[in-house]
Amino acid sequence: MLKRFSFLMSAAMVCFAGHVTAQSQPCSTDEHHRQLMKAHPELEEYERQFTEQLGRGLAARTTASVDTQYYDIPLVVHVVHDYGTENLSDNDIYEAAANWALSFVMANPDTSMVIAPFKPYIGNARMRLHLATIDPQGNPTKGVVRHHSYLTVAGSDQSKIEPWPNNKYINIYFTSTLGNSGAAAYAYYPSSGALMPHYDGVISLASYLNTSKTIPHELGHVLNLPHVWGNNNNAAVACGDDGVDDTPPTRGHTPGCVPIAIYDTTCATGYAKTYMSSTGLVDSVVNYPDTTNAQNIMDYTYCSNMFSIGQCVRMRTALTSSVAGRNNLITPDNVAATGALAPMPDLPPVADFTLNKAVGNGVISDPKSYFLTFNNMGSFSFRNASWNDTISSVNWTFSNGATVPTSTATANVTNRFSIPGWVTVTMTATSNAGSNTIINDRAVYAADTTTIGGVGYSQNFANPADLYNWPMFNYYNNQFKWEHYTGAGKDDNSCLRFRSYDTTNRRSGTATGDYDDVITPAFDLEGVTGELYLNFFTTGASTSNGLSGFGVTRVNDSLEISVSTSGGARWTKIGGVRRTEVANAGNLSARYLPSASSVWKGRSISIPTAQRSSETFFRIRVRAGNAGNNIYLDNLSIGTTTTDVQDMIAAAGSGGLVLYPNPSASGANLMFTSGNDGMVYYSIRDVAGRLIKEVSKNVSPNTKIIEFVDRTLMPSAGLYFVTLTTGGMNVTQKMTVN
Repeated sequence: MLKRFSFLMSAAMVCFAGHVTAQSQPCSTDEHHRQLMKAHPELEEYERQFTEQLGRGLAARTTASVDTQYYDIPLVVHVVHDYGTENLSDNDIYEAAANWALSFVMANPDTSMVIAPFKPYIGNARMRLHLATIDPQGNPTKGVVRHHSYLTVAGSDQSKIEPWPNNKYINIYFTSTLGNSGAAAYAYYPSSGALMPHYDGVISLASYLNTSKTIPHELGHVLNLPHVWGNNNNAAVACGDDGVDDTPPTRGHTPGCVPIAIYDTTCATGYAKTYMSSTGLVDSVVNYPDTTNAQNIMDYTYCSNMFSIGQCVRMRTALTSSVAGRNNLITPDNVAATGALAPMPDLPPVADFTLNKAVGNGVISDPKSYFLTFNNMGSFSFRNASWNDTISSVNWTFSNGATVPTSTATANVTNRFSIPGWVTVTMTATSNAGSNTIINDRAVYAADTTTIGGVGYSQNFANPADLYNWPMFNYYNNQFKWEHYTGAGKDDNSCLRFRSYDTTNRRSGTATGDYDDVITPAFDLEGVTGELYLNFFTTGASTSNGLSGFGVTRVNDSLEISVSTSGGARWTKIGGVRRTEVANAGNLSARYLPSASSVWKGRSISIPTAQRSSETFFRIRVRAGNAGNNIYLDNLSIGTTTTDVQDMIAAAGSGGLVLYPNPSASGANLMFTSGNDGMVYYSIRDVAGRLIKEVSKNVSPNTKIIEFVDRTLMPSAGLYFVTLTTGGMNVTQKMTVN
């Protein structure tokens, strides 16, 4: 006889820490649930209603005959990828889905390995899992969709891109990594799925596609099964109970399919249940096994051989409940509308390609190379990533004077281009079911090597025509991107903007992982000695968009500056602007728009001597954080002084004197602008009035002059006075020597 049930209504459970070993706390369930309840106290009402529904259903089932009806459940698999190994093959997914289904009809062969005490309790859930063959728009599908996204890294609820309706399909997502350290997968219970249908379903590491019944375990959670030790998710810590009588109390077990786990009696010795009749008398007493059910799919042993009879009743009761629309999944109308019972259609492929690391000439570039000079010795490497059918042929065409203008290679095609600019790539993938074509008119950028300046160059982005050779890369084709903007500027009404303000009303999660680049034209810096800086001004903000809890940390965007003297084949990071500095305008609830010149902050990145060549490119990369707002960049220049010094010179005006650094322990620069006659005189005296240094000379009229005063000229640390005479003006400033 089946037991009375107690009900777990938790938010999420994260499962499986590794193939061999598991951490004692492989998830943040307690904290996640606390944050969920704090943000959504209405979840308690969902749980109460669900408990009532399940209670009524179970009361009827305990006195009814055995339920032999089979239920058909439509699934859809979402692959969230960045063209790495997480971009699972179609065939691997089809094979895995067939294996998942076995455990829900008691057809998995490893039930033969269940130890004798539990063989009578092996349950058949009589649930048939099917990849859908019709999508929500009524189009044919093979039940697999792919999303190219940075959200494959540190996977979270936000990674659940474009979910299909959770009352029609069970959504299963795969990513390269998960944000929960040490975890491999997690899922939501029906009560939480009712509250947040957009996050309902399963998310898992792609590497666990077909590993030790990870997905059947998670589908158990979707159908209201807790872990066998209860809801604390701390395996091997303390005895606990999942509320299912034929899975005896247990501490749970970390991975290790060993006798000490399989025959564990620590929590179950003398375990029995007394059942009462409707008249209040004892109906029966059932002596369940004294051994814990370590071979249960809801344990961590990786002896994942069975669901129990009681667990199957619990899952079927959840599946026939209206909470989160679970009961709609199995209706004849929905089974027909999703094509769950239809054979998999023979569909044309989906043409797709990606970029590999550049090849040739010892290139050690970024993992995917989108930028090289048009005459570079390295080559772009294009890789076929088409899917949805077995590809029989591929046809490529390339613009911009490609060395390989057309190709029929089905794998990689390497290419160089003789015409600068954005390259258009057209690829047609063909299978027995037809063809599909993709056209990308900004596939890669072949950069011009013509230099546009050197020391003294300045760009205020006022003329859009100046930006024809400033490529901006939006790698994930989303709203977060660089663009020329004519609504703000430091000294005028134009600049570059990184549009980071989120207009998608993201519910939770983090934008960490997204990045976008703007790359300058080439500069001639060969032979330049002394101090040299890449200067620019920025202003930005973070945003109050309600993202808190759920493990979300408010982190702003950052800027990373790199340089290349090899035409984009190699990039060297030389500086940046930290997250805490980018958002100099603070935290705003609306999109940020700078309103005054005073909000702009000067940035100066020292250009190493080794990175000064006749063909130097700079790359400005935004690395997205969480809760970013818009970032603005203006007045980019290359000079021998920093923006701080430039501001001081501007403030001093004609004939003014700027000392920097001041104070100083190693000498100081004297910077001033000569007058119309070019006559310059300056002197340095100590506090007693003694002359330390005196200079009188002719220089170019109306020119910025820099003179260096070495520390060795100063007899001791202390205060000195510098007097400048130029253009008929006299000015004296203090200089502190450490």
